[in-house]
Amino acid sequence: MSPVIYILHSGQLYGTERMAMATLMELHPWCAPMLLAPPGPVHAEAERRGIESRVFTSVPSLAQTLWPLLLKQQVRVLSTSVSQAAVVWLLGTLLGRNPRHIHVVHGGADERLSYGRKRWLPFFGVQLVAVSAYVRERLLAHRCAVQRITVIENFLTGEFPQCPPQRRPGPTRVCMVTRLDPIKRVDLAVRAWQTLPKTADRPHLRICGTGWQNDELRQMAAVTPEIEFAGFVPDTLRELSRSDFYLHTCDREPFGLAVLEAMAVGVPVIVPDQGGAGSLVENGRSGFHYRAGDVVDLQRTLEKVMTLSPSDRAAVVQEARHGLLTRFAAKERSKDYAELLGLEMRHERS
Repeated sequence: MSPVIYILHSGQLYGTERMAMATLMELHPWCAPMLLAPPGPVHAEAERRGIESRVFTSVPSLAQTLWPLLLKQQVRVLSTSVSQAAVVWLLGTLLGRNPRHIHVVHGGADERLSYGRKRWLPFFGVQLVAVSAYVRERLLAHRCAVQRITVIENFLTGEFPQCPPQRRPGPTRVCMVTRLDPIKRVDLAVRAWQTLPKTADRPHLRICGTGWQNDELRQMAAVTPEIEFAGFVPDTLRELSRSDFYLHTCDREPFGLAVLEAMAVGVPVIVPDQGGAGSLVENGRSGFHYRAGDVVDLQRTLEKVMTLSPSDRAAVVQEARHGLLTRFAAKERSKDYAELLGLEMRHERS
């Protein structure tokens, strides 16, 4: 089968790396997948899933690793950084066999690095894949050629629950899974909780994650006993499944994989009306929007969702589930990747 090489710029297991792994797993029936990444836990995860992986530590190291791989017939490449794409193009030119190459744009906080530098890639025959409509908009804003951009949204693999969890007794439990960095706007949630009416049924907010803003946010929330900082949690799906709602506060997020994970365990989501996360939700049907950056509107939305009847809550969960099985279906989105890569799908998986 044709080799498909996915090159990562990090060896961690954040959203980008998890999506790379999921993509290779879904393409596995139609290709021979391989992961190239810097040192990190992604390699142990690749081994666990039966995917070959190789470590590189620098641009020259990547070039040395890629050289013999590009000699193989019908090799395909997915890259995630401009330097990687440049190495693939240069080696392909030297070998006289440029591989089919797509560059997956996951986006990020730095506009120039995340989007601006990508506009040169189509000149070297590279197809851009944006993981959301928001990422596509940012690429177009930086003058990337529209005809060279394809949107293939992220997806989840595995089975999803057939029904939402039952409402638990006690205060409403709201969960966040996020880095504690300024761009994530966790301070917005803290301030919203501090403006909620001081009643006996105030919701409980559990914030899962770490980051350099950790001490600042803890100090900010010290006077609000309903806010709990859980730190790093190894099993985010378990955390989400114990919650009544999932809250997302970053309005510059390129996608928001945790939003889909919350939907997968039957938890209604509350997201800003801007950014990649906002585009994942149809307000009032598959989740809830609040005005991005607006503490007062977030407070109002929280008060509104806490009064939902069990049937209204179940309807939102069901609509979100429908999206997971259609718009965010692994089988369909992996076909999109297979088509772009020119893979021959000889048979369907059962």
